[in-house]
Amino acid sequence: MDCNTTAQCREIKKAVGGALDLSKITGSRAYERYTGPQILKIFKTQQETYENTERISLVSSFMACLFSGAYACIDTTDGAGMNLMHIKQKAWSKAALEATAPGLEEKLGKLAPAHAVVGSIASYFVERYNFNKNCLVV
Repeated sequence: MDCNTTAQCREIKKAVGGALDLSKITGSRAYERYTGPQILKIFKTQQETYENTERISLVSSFMACLFSGAYACIDTTDGAGMNLMHIKQKAWSKAALEATAPGLEEKLGKLAPAHAVVGSIASYFVERYNFNKNCLVV
């Protein structure tokens, strides 16, 4: 809850036409804790790190990645709190993505409904912790 991305919030708001336009697109104004401004800060201050990043996940989708052993989509309920998703279309907002960083949509992957099945539990968990091999990761 610090304010270390206040400048990035201003930049994103300006790029999409202002706070009201951003809230019409994403459902909220730019908040410092949201993922969009955080990504913009990394892009601006650690460009090589951003460029070398293959995938950006939230904690929720990252855990699904670990349990399934594959990339998991960010679900729309989490995507709504990033300042990157078009709230009504439930899809990444081109304007918000372009205001944040180049190539961002590819790094984020697709959005999915919150109830979407990611896949089956990874074999590691079956072998190491005796999970049922038919266990689904949602």
